[in-house]
Amino acid sequence: MLAHADLARYAGQFVWLELNFDNENNREFLDKYGAVGTPTFYVIDPQDGHVTATQTGAMSLAELKAFLDRGASGVFTKRLSPSDAALARGDALLAQKPAEAVAAYQQALKFAPAGWPRRDLAEASLVTALESNHQYRECAHTAATIAAAMKRDSMFARTVMTGMWCLVDGDTALAWVKEQAAKLEPLAKEALSLTTTVRDHRDGLYRTLMMLSLAREDKTAARKWGDRWLAELDAIQPRSDEERTALDIARVESIEVYGDPKRILPALSASERAMPHSWNASLRVAQMERDAKHYDAAIAACDRGLHRTPGPLGRSWLLQTKADVLTKKGQTADARRALENALAAAQGIPLGRTRDSNLERIQNALAK
Repeated sequence: MLAHADLARYAGQFVWLELNFDNENNREFLDKYGAVGTPTFYVIDPQDGHVTATQTGAMSLAELKAFLDRGASGVFTKRLSPSDAALARGDALLAQKPAEAVAAYQQALKFAPAGWPRRDLAEASLVTALESNHQYRECAHTAATIAAAMKRDSMFARTVMTGMWCLVDGDTALAWVKEQAAKLEPLAKEALSLTTTVRDHRDGLYRTLMMLSLAREDKTAARKWGDRWLAELDAIQPRSDEERTALDIARVESIEVYGDPKRILPALSASERAMPHSWNASLRVAQMERDAKHYDAAIAACDRGLHRTPGPLGRSWLLQTKADVLTKKGQTADARRALENALAAAQGIPLGRTRDSNLERIQNALAK
């Protein structure tokens, strides 16, 4: 998308930088700026390194242009309005201090004059910050309330999707989850009917609809949403390795919620052949071969991935998956060796929260 003709006017304003979260050389940046998910986009002021705009998840072209304009305004405009200043402050705080970001976005909306063009953005950002701060009940309630009145565009879908995740992250047996689900699920279905809903948001909506169905023990509905999701993915002809990867990630996420892993193995195997340098493609094959109980095939896929020069995170994931398969085969000594190697690899993961969660998971597996 960055090569799109409509972005030509930004060429002299920005230096584009793409960072791989599995490269140890990027640890300093990731420790400083963090990330609430991938992809995460930042506009950074080169004078002092502060963030002037943050956006998580995929964006439509219109959203990307608005994001760049917002970031540039934070760099070049000497005096922002109170609402714009609070919005920029929330963006700067979102990754590292979500509780303070919540307060900043609330302040932006409090100061906002009638007709403020960034109101929908501030509302969507507030919902994201509430989710990041684990305020799931407030997140779902806010999303349901503001999304109902939003223009039906990509910001609407983003807001509904985040609210749906807050339902899933909460205790689905609680009354407030059922109450807000009754409001958000129809909005999620509406968002899926819109051509403005980008692929990343469609995937999140399908996934959460499946998870809420299973929470109600409605496997028929979960299967229906999963089949519809996979049919959409299968109908797309990927135009690049990045798009192929995104489609395969979504396939695996669908099956991990509910479905038969054998259903997607042909597509994953085709992608592994098409991307001979992608350890991630091998990992996805390994995970689904494991879940299909094809244990020897899963180990072989892990070994192929390990020969594709993964970074510390990729190496750790592949070795953890291999250890899991070896354990299922009863080869506990080999599984322990794989976990010990995974632990060593995980020490080098650049992103702090990801590093810590992997180390904890591996140590718990070793303790067993």
